[in-house]
Amino acid sequence: MSQAADPTDRPASNQVPENAADKSVARGLGKTGMNVDVQQYMNMNHFEQLMVLFQEHEDETGEGGFDIDKFREVFGIVVGGNLTHDQMTMLFMKIDANSDGSVDWDEFSTYMMGRAKENSEAQSIFDERVRKLFNSPHKDIIRYIDYIAKERKYITVSREGTVCYWSSTLKLQRIIAAKDFNRHAWVADAVYLAEHNRLITVTDDRHFCVHDIASVKPRLVVTLGQLEHNPLCIAYGGHLDEDRDLILFGDEGGYVNVLNITRKFLTDNEAHEELSPLKLSKKDSLKKHNATFLRRKVHNDWVTRVHYYPEINAFISCAPESIRSLVIGDIERKSFRSVNVPKGIKCFEFCRRPSFLVTGGRDKIIRLWNPYVLSKPAGTLHGHTAAIANICVNHEEGHIISLSEDRVIKIWSARSLNCMQTLAEKIPQKPDDLISAIFFDQWNGQLVMGSEKLQSWPLYKTHRAAVSRSHDAGVVAAMFNENFHQVVSGAQDGTICIWDIATGERAFSYHNAHGKLEITAMCFDRSGRRLVTGSRDGVIKMWNFNNGQILRRMNKDNALEVTDVLYVEMGANRFIVGVGWDRKVTIFLDDPGHFEARPVRIMHGGGAGTHRGHQDDISSVAFAPPSVLATASVDGIIVIWSLESGYMKLTLSEPFLDLRSKEEKSIEKIVFMPSLDRRSKKVPVLVSVHADGCLRAWDAGEGGMVFEMNCQASEDEGLTVMSISSDGGLIILGGSKGHVRVLDVNPAALAARPPGGGGNGDPFCVQKTIWRAHMQSISSVNYANVHNIILTCSKDCTIRVWTLSGTHIGIFGQDTPWILGDASTYRPHPEDVQQAARMEAEYMRMIVRHQEGLKKNVIESWRGLRGAGAVSAVLGDDDPPRQVTDPKEGDSPTEDRSSASSTPDNQQIFEPGERAESQPLESGGKARGGTAMADIKRMRVRAIRMQALTKWFDVYERRKCAADWTVTPDLTGGGSQTKAHHFALRPPTKPHPPRPRLNVSSSAVYHMLAYYPLAQIEVPSMLGGKRRGAGDKAGVDVAVGGKTGGLPSLRKERGIPQVAGKQNAIKLAD
Repeated sequence: MSQAADPTDRPASNQVPENAADKSVARGLGKTGMNVDVQQYMNMNHFEQLMVLFQEHEDETGEGGFDIDKFREVFGIVVGGNLTHDQMTMLFMKIDANSDGSVDWDEFSTYMMGRAKENSEAQSIFDERVRKLFNSPHKDIIRYIDYIAKERKYITVSREGTVCYWSSTLKLQRIIAAKDFNRHAWVADAVYLAEHNRLITVTDDRHFCVHDIASVKPRLVVTLGQLEHNPLCIAYGGHLDEDRDLILFGDEGGYVNVLNITRKFLTDNEAHEELSPLKLSKKDSLKKHNATFLRRKVHNDWVTRVHYYPEINAFISCAPESIRSLVIGDIERKSFRSVNVPKGIKCFEFCRRPSFLVTGGRDKIIRLWNPYVLSKPAGTLHGHTAAIANICVNHEEGHIISLSEDRVIKIWSARSLNCMQTLAEKIPQKPDDLISAIFFDQWNGQLVMGSEKLQSWPLYKTHRAAVSRSHDAGVVAAMFNENFHQVVSGAQDGTICIWDIATGERAFSYHNAHGKLEITAMCFDRSGRRLVTGSRDGVIKMWNFNNGQILRRMNKDNALEVTDVLYVEMGANRFIVGVGWDRKVTIFLDDPGHFEARPVRIMHGGGAGTHRGHQDDISSVAFAPPSVLATASVDGIIVIWSLESGYMKLTLSEPFLDLRSKEEKSIEKIVFMPSLDRRSKKVPVLVSVHADGCLRAWDAGEGGMVFEMNCQASEDEGLTVMSISSDGGLIILGGSKGHVRVLDVNPAALAARPPGGGGNGDPFCVQKTIWRAHMQSISSVNYANVHNIILTCSKDCTIRVWTLSGTHIGIFGQDTPWILGDASTYRPHPEDVQQAARMEAEYMRMIVRHQEGLKKNVIESWRGLRGAGAVSAVLGDDDPPRQVTDPKEGDSPTEDRSSASSTPDNQQIFEPGERAESQPLESGGKARGGTAMADIKRMRVRAIRMQALTKWFDVYERRKCAADWTVTPDLTGGGSQTKAHHFALRPPTKPHPPRPRLNVSSSAVYHMLAYYPLAQIEVPSMLGGKRRGAGDKAGVDVAVGGKTGGLPSLRKERGIPQVAGKQNAIKLAD
């Protein structure tokens, strides 16, 4: 590529104003149809014309190129009306990556060759592990395979005349036997006319037959018999005009037969009337029989393949002869061109991107021809060890698929002319068991082959579609380019992909951008035409990302990782700023005249104290005009620099930074808010996201934090990335656990703040919506202002697209494209996110069931204590039942005088069902055996009281023994009743000897305390320091599980405090 001069030295008339051109194109093109591959409209003849025009435009020194107006004029002449005015402007912008306002032949040819590089040559095209074999009802070899797109069915025709319909997954649906047509001849070839629902066959008894196979009872519509030679191949040529269609077939006499038919020929003819070539050769045959017939002698041997291509307005036929092996002819004129190949040509196919005619024959060589230049092949492909039997093309990817007679399939790149994959049978086959038909299905992305059975090889990317990955490695960044309406993404394996944002399809990609090292940072230049990438070895590269051409290489003075890159324009100067593990700010000059670049300035803050630079790795960099540069490091420090002088201006840090752990200190991303008033000289607000989950805003001019907001969506989730809309109205955040937050911003709130950041005015930003986009940490988030959509990417190898409300649009690289604005084409939430939501919901249901089960066990364990024996077992012999009045009449049940002075209200302890159940017994006065209802109530109260207190004291003992547990304020101060966590974890200060503990689940303790607060339960007499009878011990045992010895006795020696007089000192929140 020729090196262009500095754009500032060129005349103004030759320059294209970057913003003006870019914005006009963006407005003119809208949201779709921007990125058209020009190669699909060009062939070798076009390249030759362009090369001549470029050379004629050069001056004596070899300099010169087309400006944007001349470029559009020349392309309009050469390519014709295939490209619109705006599409040619977009093409000019892609080629003119250095923004010098002109395009010469070197730049154009380099761009086109770069676009012609195969995107996935290092990958397998077909997945060999998913090869499938299907049994079929065919009794002979299959001659014809096709896919009916509108019906989503395959159709196969075998030599004995059997026709089969198959589903898109190759499940047999219908069989039409040959006897249904009352014919017993072998089928040489067939073609299905989907528009007319007709099947046309040519047979070895010299007949041309049209069948109606779509009806319930198949029938023979029309036959053309008494042909002079046996037909061998047939092709449908499409529409000549609104009323006429074209059908061609070749025969063993070397003739190409052309049948010009109307629609009535396929519907109005009677099957019993057999037409002949003689009848159809007459002048009035089109009017009388709805068809005309003519034939051309073009070969001296059998015609093995014939086809009509409207792209070149000609038919092509081939024969296994050395003279006139392939013929390109005009139907209306007798002139034709031919190709001579040793041993002849047996098969051919036309490749549209790039434009080549591909041939194969007995000499085992695949040749690529320019249809306009047949003097010699444009390329040859060697590798087969047997004669080439068939060829088909994957037009979308530019892949040539060839089949040889030894059942070996090879996939070639039509662009790089390399073999990309070889498929061979692993199980030996019979020598006569040949693959007789081959078909590449571009709709379902698989290769279908037929002998007597069917087999399929799915495309590797189609097989991966269920996974829906955008890259094969973790995605580093995905950025929206407003000029080209494309998304550029980079992965850890060094792959850079360009995606069409309107559909989600991949437009282009190139690999190994930094060799075997991963990409660590990416950004665009100001014009959006070049991509800057940084790598782990400290190398920074600049690319024309539209064709993968490297424009510049920038080397730091060390080999430490680059964590962030930024393109900066300061006046007339343009710089690339890189930061990373070297704790320095490295600045390169954007000089188009030099490929290799060294730093022009390195800023590291060599002072002391507050003027000392970063002492840890720099994680992010931001710039605000005219010359303010901000850098942030993983130790929580933000440094404000003057890019003009290179000196530090101030450092920023949050007030409680020293109290945070090392992991919480890290600043992940900083961005300056867009300035509302461009005339203002005040430094814009700097926004930062931190690993502790907080978003903070800073006054980068005066210094100090002016706003702080905790944005954690879940516990221990930090913020990792941030994006701000161009008008500053939205902030989009990404977290370490995959959550995305959208914040509404009120910039005026900070402008109206009093000095020092105080006051209770409106908040700087408020959360608008939040959702989970990934299961892993989000590595990049980007807002596409033009489309109002959000791009997120992660280490899960996907780039996902969302609306502002959190609706999932799709994943780049998925099997079916989307249409922006059409919600019916949007995908549901990704499966991994849905699975996580289902698991979380199931976990919450399990917790609720567990809590309800604990409550049920405590209550139902005492519902059977209505007999005297059970009561005596609980109360003991020294505690006889007492007769008491109903509590509803105002009297209280008599309690033991050794216990606390008051008894809790039963209605605060029992559930409504319990109270309803006990009322009939209360009205009777006594339970069975003469036991008073009050005694049963008292036993229940005591049992529940003992259950709660026993578990509480065990937790109290754990807290007292372990230094890593502390009482939180809501526990000791009677805090909020809705908090569920009663303890906070802190690092242990000193070791403590182990002590015996009860094996009680903490969830059970929390449950009991939630339903029976300690402050509302009277301490029983056995814990009050007085008598301890056998009945009390039995009561404790029954309360726990109905067994004796269930819990050890509570003794003062265990260190349990006397809490009867300390009920106000220890409180537990619900």
